[in-house]
Amino acid sequence: MMPGVDGIEATRRIRERHPSTQVVVLTTYADDESIVGALRAGAIGYLTKDAGRDDIARALEAAAAGQGVLDADVQARLVGSIAPRREARDELPDGLTAREGEVLRLMAVGLSNAEIAERLFVSQVTVKTHVNHIFMKTSSRDRAQAVAYAHERGLVP
Repeated sequence: MMPGVDGIEATRRIRERHPSTQVVVLTTYADDESIVGALRAGAIGYLTKDAGRDDIARALEAAAAGQGVLDADVQARLVGSIAPRREARDELPDGLTAREGEVLRLMAVGLSNAEIAERLFVSQVTVKTHVNHIFMKTSSRDRAQAVAYAHERGLVP
């Protein structure tokens, strides 16, 4: 929380007073209300604070070029809130997000973090964050256990 005004209001004021200025939000909040509020206020990008230096640099460069950038989890959350709900049988186990499921599947077919980052157009730091979340959620201590988990649960074709 910023003193005196929140990020949404700050974004709104910046865009009203300086319409040519692009705003990229960097925040700890990834709830629907915060995301949608910031985008409606005029933010062109939205990153969470676990974004790496490379992610932030890419977001700023994209914003300067008039292109929007959303954190992978934020993008998945927005798409998930708009897209038709998946049937229960299609949901991922143990609270894995759609992006974590995607990273896990790519790990299971043998891709390295660098290859996954290239495939998903994200930084290696972002991939490493997803891998760490996967380890935590699946109680895996390494890639081999995570890959076994994916196969046991039918997440890999």
